[in-house]
Amino acid sequence: MEGLLLLLITCLAGALRTLELTGRGLNLDEGFSAFLAQTPVPKFWGLIWLSELNMALYYALLRLWTGFGHGEFVIRSFSVLLATATMPVVYLLGTRLFDSRTGLIAALLLALHPFHFVLSQSARSYALVILMACLASLFFLRGLDHPSAGNWTAYALFAAGAVYSHFFAALVIVAHGVSLLFTRRRRVPWKWLAMAWSLLTLLLLPVVVFLLRHRDAANVAWVAPLSLEQARYVLYSLTLSKYRWLAYAAAWMLAGWYTFRRPVGQSAWPFWFTACWLLLPPAITIAGSLLQPILVERYLAVCIPAAVLLAGDGIARLAQRRLAVALGLLLVILFYSASNIRFYLRQAEFDENWREATAFVLAGAQPGDEVVIMEGLPRVVFDYYRLTSTTTVRGLIIAGSADAQLPNPAPENVWFMGSIRLKPHWEDEAHRFLEIHRQDYCSVTPKLAPGPIKVWQFKHCGPRPGT
Repeated sequence: MEGLLLLLITCLAGALRTLELTGRGLNLDEGFSAFLAQTPVPKFWGLIWLSELNMALYYALLRLWTGFGHGEFVIRSFSVLLATATMPVVYLLGTRLFDSRTGLIAALLLALHPFHFVLSQSARSYALVILMACLASLFFLRGLDHPSAGNWTAYALFAAGAVYSHFFAALVIVAHGVSLLFTRRRRVPWKWLAMAWSLLTLLLLPVVVFLLRHRDAANVAWVAPLSLEQARYVLYSLTLSKYRWLAYAAAWMLAGWYTFRRPVGQSAWPFWFTACWLLLPPAITIAGSLLQPILVERYLAVCIPAAVLLAGDGIARLAQRRLAVALGLLLVILFYSASNIRFYLRQAEFDENWREATAFVLAGAQPGDEVVIMEGLPRVVFDYYRLTSTTTVRGLIIAGSADAQLPNPAPENVWFMGSIRLKPHWEDEAHRFLEIHRQDYCSVTPKLAPGPIKVWQFKHCGPRPGT
């Protein structure tokens, strides 16, 4: 029966995450993932070592996955697959830490977890790092219960895989170590632990060298200074938005309450292990943000499994005493989770509309036209949609600023594309072009749907009368 329920939960998670999978176009970060997936091998590894080691494992696996195709659905479905595979692993974690009922509840909570849903539909490494962190945690527990070379080697490999999926996974490894302070086991397999951590250190030496050579490689200069608002968003990302997070908090408190009122001889370590996983990474990140702002909710997505495990434990323990109340709390969390997912799917504001903006320009462009677009990620996303579009514009010229010299003969249209979120002053760049070329070009108001990506069109209208 439990196997059937787990299968249903896993299928629910997978089916849910395919809803509106291509309803929004790729954002800048996803466009970069697609770019790396198609980059020639020598350039790919060069970029990885120079600046992108943080998500190296994801990029490498995505390259293999895109053998099935390079469309939006294919690229994002890799994350859907990884996220769906996480459900059985969370069930196994819950069963090993607590019991099978807790495992099923935790898997169900994860299946409808709003932020996990959002990350599951993104062509980024977050679904992978969550899965790797869960697998590392599972083999950590297996290694403690059944010390063997296989279990501890698997732990080291999955822990290293988690770090190569995202550097913040290292905080989960720290939580593993700290959790041992709360164990009352008569015999902790320190020899095996030393072996596993030695192997893990060896596997992570390239990360150490990378960070020492590229001290700005974390690329967090854009992160805002530490604030209560940031901390609130982290809390929402691990639970539910606004006041709804209190439902998760109630389940967590129940887990703690029943743990401290446990019968004599019953271990509290499973609670402390999960609590360390949930609380230590945010605490360390907040402390680190006092020196360098690094608090970003998606970076701490590795704590989502701990959030649902601890909540599952609280609900399962309550069910042993007050079944109706436990079911009510579970249904409240599931209802709010589903409503949050529904809200996300219906909000167009989450779309950066690069796909629509690119299609608009290509539909209106003539052979030899020029497109001026910001260098870097915007250019990458534009090229992705330009190259995958069924609309081909011969001789389209791409430039990076208003100062770029116009080709000869002058293009019929010059198009400016830019994100007012990424660079609010990009509109000034478009107006500067018109100031420079006012004798030859006139402004045309394009009819593009509202969104953060704006398009400005300047049409060649020849010399003005009287000049």
